[in-house]
Amino acid sequence: MSTKLKFYDIDINYIKYLKQFDKQVPNIQYSTFNKFFCGIVLSINNFNYFAPVTSLKTKQKTNFIIYDKNRPISSIRFSFMIPAYPEVLTLKDFSKEPPTYQDLLNAEIKYCNQKFNDVYQKANQVYKIGTNSNHPLNYTCCNFNLLEEKSIEYISELTKKQIAITNED
Repeated sequence: MSTKLKFYDIDINYIKYLKQFDKQVPNIQYSTFNKFFCGIVLSINNFNYFAPVTSLKTKQKTNFIIYDKNRPISSIRFSFMIPAYPEVLTLKDFSKEPPTYQDLLNAEIKYCNQKFNDVYQKANQVYKIGTNSNHPLNYTCCNFNLLEEKSIEYISELTKKQIAITNED
């Protein structure tokens, strides 16, 4: 398990696919910036999980507040974390963003890495909530077990398409 968190963009087609099965999967397309994900926040059952970073600054039982100079600037929303494979991930390139946004991204990732153990522990706690249908906060979480199953199907289909294209060449 790497102890260095990074920010990623996740393929919109993958997100749309998962949203067909679970309405809790977050929207990622916005008018100004697309939502990006922090990962790997959890590795469990051979799945790597990535959680969206959001402008929400209110503490909740299923999120992790990110601070800069002792003030909240954003949060990681573990209730909306999803399993993802390298095929649907793109490392976020901060240099392609406006300078003020670069500063925010750098502050966020620096704090997340300083608090790596807290991030991982919180992700694990929320995973347990999301996989326990009797937990009172279960309804706030993605259906992690279902998303694991659907992520395997998606990658399997993607691989079949890539093999078919390769064989045509």
